[in-house]
Amino acid sequence: MPEPLNPTPHNLALHWRHTRRLTLWLLLIWFAITFCVVFFARQLATLQLFGWPVSFYMAAQGAVLVYVLIVAFYAWRMQRLDRQCQSHIDEGQSDA
Repeated sequence: MPEPLNPTPHNLALHWRHTRRLTLWLLLIWFAITFCVVFFARQLATLQLFGWPVSFYMAAQGAVLVYVLIVAFYAWRMQRLDRQCQSHIDEGQSDA
């Protein structure tokens, strides 16, 4: 049975600070796509993307694609943060 890990409070605090910052930035992007595109739909209708008004494109496809990208980026970045935290924990245990 593997030995249980004993992370230091500093490593855990650092990990959670990075996690909260990442979550905040991704929520701000989500908010901008969800709220701002709808709020500025009339102004965005003057812009064209692939022959369609940007507001229509974002409502029909663009927002969903951005949401999928947000989830994929979050999963990729959290896996990387978890590996970094794990390596700091392993380094701390090897010093003891």
